[in-house]
Amino acid sequence: MAHDSMQQRYGIPAEDPYGNELRARIANGWHVLSQLANISKGVHGSSASDAAKSPSDFGIRFISPPRKLETSQQKEDVIATQRLAFIESMPAQGAKDYKLMFMLLSSVFRTSISNIGEEHKPWVFDWGNGIDGQRMFRKGSSWLAWFVLAEGPELFWKQWWILPSEAPSTRHYIRDRAITAWTATPQKLVDYQRDHARRIQEAINIKAEVATDFISVNPIPYFTQYAEHRVAAWKSGMRPAEETMSHVPFHVEFRCPEEMLHQHKKLLEVEKNRMQQQRLQR
Repeated sequence: MAHDSMQQRYGIPAEDPYGNELRARIANGWHVLSQLANISKGVHGSSASDAAKSPSDFGIRFISPPRKLETSQQKEDVIATQRLAFIESMPAQGAKDYKLMFMLLSSVFRTSISNIGEEHKPWVFDWGNGIDGQRMFRKGSSWLAWFVLAEGPELFWKQWWILPSEAPSTRHYIRDRAITAWTATPQKLVDYQRDHARRIQEAINIKAEVATDFISVNPIPYFTQYAEHRVAAWKSGMRPAEETMSHVPFHVEFRCPEEMLHQHKKLLEVEKNRMQQQRLQR
């Protein structure tokens, strides 16, 4: 597992037992996500079952758009109420582990400088084309956070393990699923879902006491401790754990926003001018 910051990868190899404590916490975080997703699937499954039993709902796809929107919002309200009750009842450690996992998960979604061209689809879910996407995802203020809450771990399990890693479509499985779902959702419902995702994340933050105990949900200390451990092990003659997961398409890539490209070009210009000035002064 790894965390990306400023496009630099660092973390703990999956084969190194030093990361067992962190892995256990992340596994528990995935379990919490699965329970939150099951609440959504249960509500939608119950609604589908009721519709099948009720002749009056047989023509559900012909209901007027305003009525369909109201029905969808009512379902989202039921899901949110059940999720908030679940979070209230869960142990604080479960919320901390979920928050830790979610922070790491945000690094999966990338809008790298190298992601240019039509083959890279844009981040369509929120303002800014993803320039602040990772932070918005962590806060629950991105529609993508709602999508992950609805889909659960299975979404990632498929891209990372079930689907053939060498297939080009596998690398974009999560991205394409999310964009397809977003495109098929009315804007008013997208905004409604985004607000519900934010409420869930805020409830998690309160339960995990993030405001007063952020260190317990921050993955970075695990990585810095491991870096020190790895250097000490290397100095003592121990070989590092072999990495065997480099073929797994962990990242979900989106097109780099134009604003980020412009900023990058400006930085390159500044650096170029600085180097020229240094040469002239020699």
